[in-house]
Amino acid sequence: MKWQEPNKKNPHLYLPLAKANPNQALSSCTINPKLSITVSDKWLKIWHSPNNSSTETLCQNLLILLEPLAELSILSQKKISIYSKNEAHDLVTDTDIGIELLLKTWFNNQLPKHKLIGEETQKPILKSSNICWYLDPIDGTSNYASKKDNFCINLGSTYNGKPYINIVYHPKTKTYHYQTPKKTSYQALAKPEKTICTEFYPHRTHEKTMYNSILKQTNWKPFQTQALGISLYEMMNGKCSAFYKANAKPWDIIPGAAILSTSNYWDITFITNQYQRLSLFSNNPKFINYLNECFKENCRIGTLIITPKNNPAIKEIIINTLQS
Repeated sequence: MKWQEPNKKNPHLYLPLAKANPNQALSSCTINPKLSITVSDKWLKIWHSPNNSSTETLCQNLLILLEPLAELSILSQKKISIYSKNEAHDLVTDTDIGIELLLKTWFNNQLPKHKLIGEETQKPILKSSNICWYLDPIDGTSNYASKKDNFCINLGSTYNGKPYINIVYHPKTKTYHYQTPKKTSYQALAKPEKTICTEFYPHRTHEKTMYNSILKQTNWKPFQTQALGISLYEMMNGKCSAFYKANAKPWDIIPGAAILSTSNYWDITFITNQYQRLSLFSNNPKFINYLNECFKENCRIGTLIITPKNNPAIKEIIINTLQS
């Protein structure tokens, strides 16, 4: 049976199954009747004809829109097919692809002038004038495939060189953090735990060596979740005081970094692969061209470092170690 849109007569949102083809049309996807969620009239209104007249209403619409998608991710976790991408440890599931196809369709229908860069689907060409969205439908796919709880939905955006609307949604707890130009759900704790977080695959021995060196130099403890979005989410919850990630992809880091940037507590440093320090949210034409070139290759845009402003030595230790 082919996927069909939910409506008032049939208010069931089915997970579209694309069989590892992220560029398949939503209408061509199949369904499993067991992988569906009943949606409310309010959700149907947002799916079909939302009021997106302000950033605040748009953010609230997205939070409502994401709720059943998060439920679908939990429902399908034990039953979904898992595939390998280019490397054995780089996984994707029909949940990743299905959620991305749903959100991509909604953006195409309701926000056609916006540009959505999804992890799984084909990347559009960005311009400096665009509202640019970045989506990771399941951040922490390896955790998800292993039936662990440490995964989230990352949905973030930039506009005019600043964070626009950014959401990190944790399906298991049905909790989230968000940021808009006028409001944020995040409040920095006065004394977050003295831990340092980064994420890398277990076979990356050089990255492990650098991490151990940073921990030794700072005398801070390690903190890892095996998912960048979750790690930044836990940073918002006070679980760590420093974060870094080299060779990061934008959908992994932009939503969390944007939310953290609403607090003056944090020093957020971004360094491109060309060793340029600039804002992660920049719409400088040269940076946008750089992003477009990255999207043609491996989508890795540079290094993100987040540390307390009141302890600049931590940032210098991380930078010096990464450059050694």
